[in-house]
Amino acid sequence: MRYFNRIIIAINTLLFIAVGVFFVSVSVNAGLNKIVADNMNTILANLNTQFAARFVVFTVGAILLLIALLTIIGNIQNKINERTVVLQSPLGDIMVSLSAIEDFSKIIKNQVAGIKEIRGRVTSKRKGLNVTAWATLYSDRSVADATQEIQEAIIQYIKYTLGIETEIKPRIIVSKVVYKTPQESGKGKK
Repeated sequence: MRYFNRIIIAINTLLFIAVGVFFVSVSVNAGLNKIVADNMNTILANLNTQFAARFVVFTVGAILLLIALLTIIGNIQNKINERTVVLQSPLGDIMVSLSAIEDFSKIIKNQVAGIKEIRGRVTSKRKGLNVTAWATLYSDRSVADATQEIQEAIIQYIKYTLGIETEIKPRIIVSKVVYKTPQESGKGKK
């Protein structure tokens, strides 16, 4: 299906390029505009009198509509596949929503010291899961140590939750490093 989608995308791209070049050429060149108008009149006259001309135009139109429909179906199918993980069981397939897996941020925030905020994004590809987490860390810990602990916690959470042994390499993006306020560090408490 992947190659079929690529072929459809290539055909759509070529059609858009051809139509774009045609419109730009006609609008820029007045001589070409007259030639196109004359040819269009000839084609329309043939459509009124010849069955073969109508059949060709109908066939081309039907093919273009089919390509448009297949493009829509392929895009919807890709989006559905990217937002779920399919697990095999003896009783049948189990589809797990990736938004359920993305809840790792709530659990990891409490497991790893030094995290102020964390949010994640999980996508499913043929080669496995892509996990990205955006984290705001406190400055009282080494960024390298905190991110390594975050990665380990994400791997353990996903492997435990899904019951899979697939290799997962989470990507951590540290968006901010902030200082703890006295209230957050506990110094302001009596």
